[in-house]
Amino acid sequence: MNKYSLLSILAAMPLLAAAQPAEFKASVTVRNIFTFENAEPLSFGTIRASGDTGGVETATLVIAANPNTAPRADSTDVTKAEIAILEPGTPAKFTVDGVSPYATLTITDPTETDVLPIDLPPTTPGFKLGTFTYYVTSGTSPAPATTTVQADADGKIAFNVGATLTTTSAAAGNYIDGEYEGTFSVELSY
Repeated sequence: MNKYSLLSILAAMPLLAAAQPAEFKASVTVRNIFTFENAEPLSFGTIRASGDTGGVETATLVIAANPNTAPRADSTDVTKAEIAILEPGTPAKFTVDGVSPYATLTITDPTETDVLPIDLPPTTPGFKLGTFTYYVTSGTSPAPATTTVQADADGKIAFNVGATLTTTSAAAGNYIDGEYEGTFSVELSY
């Protein structure tokens, strides 16, 4: 038998090796939500307030997000609008859990909000709430924050929110004793 005929025979034989497929599934769980809770509300404490009857001058009260910074009152003209601190307030406290380790979350500022009298005459002026500030109390490192906060190795963050309370026009009447309240919303996202 010559060399060519053996190769011809081998080429014509069916392959004895066989391939067998095996199916498998792939899965993934997506969890984009996380726990974000307000542990304590923002409190401006107890104050004495007077507003400008001309509606031009304002007084402000700043509650810093940093818990080690004392509240500060100021006025554009103390003879027309004033806030005096009787009992200091505290920043709002928030907790975050269930994010990926060391994740960075973006803060969306609340919109300027009215702080209005509860169960007081309709001519009673309110306040404006704005100029929000942030301070991380636990996470990767306690420090002031501007537009982002970062989680720790366990996917947790705690931070404070401070803000500025500003008097409004007292043209229709001045501030009277009672409760004033407003609701605001801060948003976090990946």
